Amino acid sequence: MLPARKPVKRLESALPMPQTRSRAKRSAALQPKPARRSAKDRGDESGSRSVRRAIAIFEFMMTRGRPVTIAEIIGALEIPKSTAYDLVNTLVEAGYVSPDGRNRGLFLGHKVFELGMAYRSQVDLLKDGAKVAEELRDATGETVQLSVLEEPWMLVLLKEEGVKPLRIISQVGSRVPVNWAAAGRLLVSDFDDARLRKFLTDTVRQSPSGRANTDVDSLMAEIRRYRKRGYATEINEANEHAGCVSAPIVDASGHCIAAISVVAPEQRLAKGNREKLIEAVRAAATKLSHRMGG
Repeated sequence: MLPARKPVKRLESALPMPQTRSRAKRSAALQPKPARRSAKDRGDESGSRSVRRAIAIFEFMMTRGRPVTIAEIIGALEIPKSTAYDLVNTLVEAGYVSPDGRNRGLFLGHKVFELGMAYRSQVDLLKDGAKVAEELRDATGETVQLSVLEEPWMLVLLKEEGVKPLRIISQVGSRVPVNWAAAGRLLVSDFDDARLRKFLTDTVRQSPSGRANTDVDSLMAEIRRYRKRGYATEINEANEHAGCVSAPIVDASGHCIAAISVVAPEQRLAKGNREKLIEAVRAAATKLSHRMGG
Protein backbone atom coordinates (compact mmCIF):
# COMPACT_ATOMS: atom_id res chain seq x y z
CA MET A 1 0.00 0.00 0.00
CA LEU A 2 1.36 3.43 -0.92
CA PRO A 3 1.92 5.81 2.02
CA ALA A 4 -0.71 8.55 2.36
CA ARG A 5 0.37 11.86 0.88
CA LYS A 6 0.63 14.62 3.49
CA PRO A 7 -1.81 17.49 2.91
CA VAL A 8 -0.27 20.82 1.91
CA LYS A 9 -1.00 23.49 4.49
CA ARG A 10 -2.24 26.80 3.12
CA LEU A 11 -2.19 30.04 5.09
CA GLU A 12 -5.26 32.15 4.48
CA SER A 13 -6.48 35.27 6.21
CA ALA A 14 -9.91 35.26 7.76
CA LEU A 15 -10.95 38.11 5.46
CA PRO A 16 -8.92 37.93 2.23
CA MET A 17 -8.21 41.29 0.66
CA PRO A 18 -9.26 42.01 -2.94
CA GLN A 19 -6.41 41.40 -5.34
CA THR A 20 -5.38 43.11 -8.50
CA ARG A 21 -4.76 40.93 -11.54
CA SER A 22 -0.96 41.11 -11.19
CA ARG A 23 -1.16 40.39 -7.47
CA ALA A 24 -3.51 37.51 -8.14
CA LYS A 25 -1.05 36.06 -10.66
CA ARG A 26 1.80 36.33 -8.17
CA SER A 27 -0.36 34.69 -5.48
CA ALA A 28 -1.34 31.87 -7.81
CA ALA A 29 2.28 31.32 -8.72
CA LEU A 30 3.14 30.84 -5.04
CA GLN A 31 0.48 28.17 -4.56
CA PRO A 32 1.79 24.59 -4.75
CA LYS A 33 1.00 22.96 -8.06
CA PRO A 34 -0.72 19.57 -8.01
CA ALA A 35 1.71 16.75 -8.68
CA ARG A 36 1.50 15.29 -12.16
CA ARG A 37 0.43 11.67 -12.13
CA SER A 38 2.72 9.26 -13.86
CA ALA A 39 1.47 6.91 -16.58
CA LYS A 40 1.88 4.06 -14.06
CA ASP A 41 -0.32 5.83 -11.50
CA ARG A 42 -2.97 6.49 -14.14
CA GLY A 43 -2.77 2.86 -15.21
CA ASP A 44 -3.11 1.64 -11.62
CA GLU A 45 -6.16 3.85 -11.13
CA SER A 46 -7.71 2.58 -14.36
CA GLY A 47 -6.96 -1.01 -13.39
CA SER A 48 -8.55 -0.58 -9.96
CA ARG A 49 -11.66 0.91 -11.57
CA SER A 50 -11.90 -2.05 -13.94
CA VAL A 51 -11.64 -4.52 -11.04
CA ARG A 52 -14.38 -2.69 -9.14
CA ARG A 53 -16.60 -2.71 -12.20
CA ALA A 54 -16.01 -6.42 -12.81
CA ILE A 55 -16.95 -7.15 -9.19
CA ALA A 56 -20.08 -5.01 -9.61
CA ILE A 57 -21.02 -7.05 -12.70
CA PHE A 58 -20.70 -10.31 -10.74
CA GLU A 59 -22.81 -8.97 -7.88
CA PHE A 60 -25.45 -7.64 -10.26
CA MET A 61 -25.67 -10.99 -12.05
CA MET A 62 -25.97 -12.87 -8.74
CA THR A 63 -28.90 -10.74 -7.62
CA ARG A 64 -30.84 -11.43 -10.83
CA GLY A 65 -30.73 -15.23 -10.78
CA ARG A 66 -31.24 -15.32 -14.54
CA PRO A 67 -29.29 -14.40 -17.67
CA VAL A 68 -28.81 -10.64 -18.02
CA THR A 69 -28.06 -8.52 -21.07
CA ILE A 70 -25.20 -6.09 -21.49
CA ALA A 71 -27.81 -3.35 -21.84
CA GLU A 72 -29.10 -4.22 -18.35
CA ILE A 73 -25.54 -4.15 -16.98
CA ILE A 74 -24.89 -0.75 -18.56
CA GLY A 75 -28.15 0.68 -17.27
CA ALA A 76 -27.92 -0.68 -13.75
CA LEU A 77 -24.23 0.04 -13.15
CA GLU A 78 -23.85 3.16 -15.32
CA ILE A 79 -20.80 1.77 -17.04
CA PRO A 80 -19.81 3.25 -20.42
CA LYS A 81 -20.97 1.04 -23.26
CA SER A 82 -17.52 0.37 -24.73
CA THR A 83 -16.09 -0.39 -21.27
CA ALA A 84 -18.94 -2.79 -20.49
CA TYR A 85 -18.37 -4.71 -23.71
CA ASP A 86 -14.60 -4.89 -23.06
CA LEU A 87 -15.11 -6.16 -19.50
CA VAL A 88 -17.74 -8.72 -20.47
CA ASN A 89 -15.66 -10.03 -23.38
CA THR A 90 -12.66 -10.45 -21.07
CA LEU A 91 -14.77 -12.29 -18.49
CA VAL A 92 -16.29 -14.53 -21.18
CA GLU A 93 -12.85 -15.43 -22.55
CA ALA A 94 -11.66 -16.32 -19.04
CA GLY A 95 -14.72 -18.47 -18.32
CA TYR A 96 -16.18 -16.29 -15.55
CA VAL A 97 -19.19 -15.26 -17.64
CA SER A 98 -20.95 -17.36 -20.30
CA PRO A 99 -23.42 -16.49 -23.06
CA ASP A 100 -26.88 -17.98 -22.57
CA GLY A 101 -26.59 -19.77 -25.92
CA ARG A 102 -29.97 -18.57 -27.13
CA ASN A 103 -29.01 -14.93 -27.48
CA ARG A 104 -30.95 -14.07 -24.34
CA GLY A 105 -28.08 -12.74 -22.26
CA LEU A 106 -25.22 -13.78 -20.00
CA PHE A 107 -24.92 -15.91 -16.89
CA LEU A 108 -22.12 -16.71 -14.46
CA GLY A 109 -19.55 -19.10 -15.94
CA HIS A 110 -17.96 -22.31 -14.73
CA LYS A 111 -14.95 -20.50 -13.30
CA VAL A 112 -17.12 -18.84 -10.69
CA PHE A 113 -18.40 -22.27 -9.66
CA GLU A 114 -14.80 -23.53 -9.46
CA LEU A 115 -13.86 -20.60 -7.22
CA GLY A 116 -16.76 -21.40 -4.94
CA MET A 117 -15.79 -25.04 -4.74
CA ALA A 118 -12.16 -24.11 -4.04
CA TYR A 119 -13.29 -21.81 -1.23
CA ARG A 120 -15.56 -24.50 0.18
CA SER A 121 -12.82 -27.13 0.06
CA GLN A 122 -10.43 -24.82 1.93
CA VAL A 123 -12.99 -24.09 4.63
CA ASP A 124 -13.90 -27.77 4.97
CA LEU A 125 -10.24 -28.77 4.92
CA LEU A 126 -9.44 -26.54 7.89
CA LYS A 127 -12.58 -27.45 9.83
CA ASP A 128 -12.55 -31.20 9.22
CA GLY A 129 -8.75 -31.37 9.03
CA ALA A 130 -8.41 -29.96 12.54
CA LYS A 131 -10.71 -32.64 13.92
CA VAL A 132 -8.98 -35.52 12.09
CA ALA A 133 -5.54 -34.21 13.07
CA GLU A 134 -6.58 -34.05 16.71
CA GLU A 135 -7.88 -37.62 16.56
CA LEU A 136 -4.64 -38.82 14.98
CA ARG A 137 -2.59 -37.01 17.64
CA ASP A 138 -4.64 -38.66 20.38
CA ALA A 139 -4.22 -42.09 18.77
CA THR A 140 -0.45 -41.84 18.29
CA GLY A 141 0.69 -39.30 20.88
CA GLU A 142 2.84 -37.70 18.18
CA THR A 143 2.78 -34.26 16.58
CA VAL A 144 0.46 -34.16 13.57
CA GLN A 145 0.66 -31.73 10.65
CA LEU A 146 -1.67 -30.93 7.78
CA SER A 147 0.21 -29.43 4.85
CA VAL A 148 -0.71 -27.99 1.46
CA LEU A 149 1.21 -26.85 -1.58
CA GLU A 150 1.72 -23.10 -1.83
CA GLU A 151 4.03 -23.02 -4.81
CA PRO A 152 6.90 -23.29 -4.67
CA TRP A 153 6.74 -24.34 -1.00
CA MET A 154 5.11 -26.90 1.21
CA LEU A 155 3.07 -24.93 3.76
CA VAL A 156 2.17 -26.27 7.21
CA LEU A 157 -1.50 -25.33 7.40
CA LEU A 158 -2.30 -26.63 10.89
CA LYS A 159 -0.82 -28.86 13.58
CA GLU A 160 -1.66 -30.70 16.75
CA GLU A 161 1.22 -30.83 19.23
CA GLY A 162 2.32 -34.26 20.43
CA VAL A 163 1.80 -35.29 24.06
CA LYS A 164 4.85 -37.48 24.59
CA PRO A 165 7.77 -36.14 26.68
CA LEU A 166 10.14 -36.12 23.69
CA ARG A 167 8.38 -34.67 20.68
CA ILE A 168 9.05 -32.69 17.52
CA ILE A 169 7.98 -29.04 17.56
CA SER A 170 6.65 -27.64 14.30
CA GLN A 171 5.30 -24.22 13.40
CA VAL A 172 2.05 -23.44 11.62
CA GLY A 173 2.80 -21.28 8.60
CA SER A 174 6.30 -22.62 8.07
CA ARG A 175 7.30 -23.15 4.44
CA VAL A 176 9.93 -25.60 3.23
CA PRO A 177 11.05 -26.97 -0.14
CA VAL A 178 8.98 -30.00 -1.15
CA ASN A 179 12.07 -32.23 -1.35
CA TRP A 180 12.63 -31.89 2.41
CA ALA A 181 9.49 -33.68 3.53
CA ALA A 182 7.47 -36.77 2.77
CA ALA A 183 4.32 -34.64 2.61
CA GLY A 184 5.94 -32.30 0.10
CA ARG A 185 6.59 -35.15 -2.32
CA LEU A 186 2.97 -36.24 -2.14
CA LEU A 187 1.72 -32.70 -2.75
CA VAL A 188 3.34 -32.58 -6.20
CA SER A 189 2.51 -36.16 -7.13
CA ASP A 190 -0.26 -35.12 -9.55
CA PHE A 191 2.13 -33.10 -11.73
CA ASP A 192 2.84 -34.63 -15.12
CA ASP A 193 6.46 -35.53 -15.84
CA ALA A 194 7.36 -32.34 -17.69
CA ARG A 195 5.87 -30.05 -15.06
CA LEU A 196 7.30 -32.09 -12.19
CA ARG A 197 10.80 -32.10 -13.65
CA LYS A 198 10.79 -28.34 -14.18
CA PHE A 199 9.31 -27.72 -10.73
CA LEU A 200 11.93 -29.84 -8.98
CA THR A 201 14.79 -28.44 -11.05
CA ASP A 202 13.78 -24.93 -9.98
CA THR A 203 13.04 -25.62 -6.31
CA VAL A 204 15.16 -28.42 -4.80
CA ARG A 205 17.39 -27.26 -1.95
CA GLN A 206 19.67 -29.00 0.50
CA SER A 207 18.21 -29.30 4.00
CA PRO A 208 19.75 -28.37 7.38
CA SER A 209 20.69 -32.01 7.95
CA GLY A 210 22.46 -32.15 4.60
CA ARG A 211 20.66 -35.39 3.74
CA ALA A 212 17.75 -34.25 1.59
CA ASN A 213 17.50 -35.89 -1.81
CA THR A 214 18.28 -33.25 -4.43
CA ASP A 215 18.63 -35.52 -7.44
CA VAL A 216 15.69 -34.72 -9.74
CA ASP A 217 15.50 -38.13 -11.42
CA SER A 218 15.61 -39.94 -8.09
CA LEU A 219 13.01 -37.61 -6.59
CA MET A 220 10.65 -38.14 -9.50
CA ALA A 221 10.89 -41.90 -9.06
CA GLU A 222 10.25 -41.57 -5.31
CA ILE A 223 7.25 -39.31 -5.85
CA ARG A 224 5.63 -41.75 -8.30
CA ARG A 225 6.34 -44.70 -5.99
CA TYR A 226 5.05 -42.96 -2.87
CA ARG A 227 1.80 -41.88 -4.52
CA LYS A 228 1.19 -45.34 -5.93
CA ARG A 229 1.55 -47.03 -2.54
CA GLY A 230 -0.46 -44.35 -0.72
CA TYR A 231 2.05 -43.01 1.80
CA ALA A 232 5.55 -41.53 2.09
CA THR A 233 8.24 -41.62 4.77
CA GLU A 234 11.30 -39.54 5.55
CA ILE A 235 13.91 -39.93 8.31
CA ASN A 236 16.74 -37.45 9.01
CA GLU A 237 16.39 -35.81 5.60
CA ALA A 238 14.99 -32.48 6.79
CA ASN A 239 16.36 -32.44 10.35
CA GLU A 240 18.72 -34.58 12.41
CA HIS A 241 17.12 -37.34 14.51
CA ALA A 242 13.58 -36.72 13.25
CA GLY A 243 11.31 -37.87 10.51
CA CYS A 244 7.71 -38.22 9.42
CA VAL A 245 5.12 -40.50 7.89
CA SER A 246 2.63 -38.90 5.52
CA ALA A 247 -0.41 -39.81 3.42
CA PRO A 248 -2.27 -37.84 0.73
CA ILE A 249 -5.66 -36.17 1.09
CA VAL A 250 -7.54 -36.41 -2.22
CA ASP A 251 -10.68 -34.65 -3.48
CA ALA A 252 -13.53 -35.89 -5.64
CA SER A 253 -11.36 -35.73 -8.76
CA GLY A 254 -8.67 -37.86 -7.13
CA HIS A 255 -6.16 -35.03 -6.91
CA CYS A 256 -3.96 -34.57 -3.85
CA ILE A 257 -5.08 -31.34 -2.15
CA ALA A 258 -3.20 -31.80 1.13
CA ALA A 259 -1.13 -34.28 3.11
CA ILE A 260 -1.43 -35.36 6.73
CA SER A 261 1.72 -36.35 8.60
CA VAL A 262 2.91 -37.75 11.91
CA VAL A 263 6.22 -36.14 12.89
CA ALA A 264 8.33 -38.03 15.42
CA PRO A 265 11.86 -38.56 16.78
CA GLU A 266 13.79 -41.13 14.76
CA GLN A 267 13.82 -43.72 17.56
CA ARG A 268 10.02 -43.91 17.35
CA LEU A 269 10.21 -44.42 13.60
CA ALA A 270 11.95 -47.80 13.84
CA LYS A 271 10.33 -50.44 11.66
CA GLY A 272 7.86 -51.92 14.14
CA ASN A 273 6.42 -48.64 15.35
CA ARG A 274 6.70 -47.07 11.89
CA GLU A 275 4.27 -49.65 10.51
CA LYS A 276 1.73 -48.74 13.18
CA LEU A 277 2.13 -45.04 12.39
CA ILE A 278 1.74 -45.69 8.68
CA GLU A 279 -1.51 -47.54 9.32
CA ALA A 280 -2.83 -44.73 11.52
CA VAL A 281 -1.85 -41.98 9.09
CA ARG A 282 -3.40 -43.75 6.13
CA ALA A 283 -6.64 -44.29 8.03
CA ALA A 284 -6.75 -40.59 8.96
CA ALA A 285 -6.02 -39.57 5.35
CA THR A 286 -8.81 -41.84 4.07
CA LYS A 287 -11.25 -40.37 6.58
CA LEU A 288 -10.42 -36.78 5.66
CA SER A 289 -10.42 -37.57 1.93
CA HIS A 290 -13.95 -38.96 2.23
CA ARG A 291 -15.05 -35.70 3.85
CA MET A 292 -13.48 -33.82 0.93
CA GLY A 293 -15.42 -35.96 -1.53
CA GLY A 294 -12.53 -38.25 -2.37
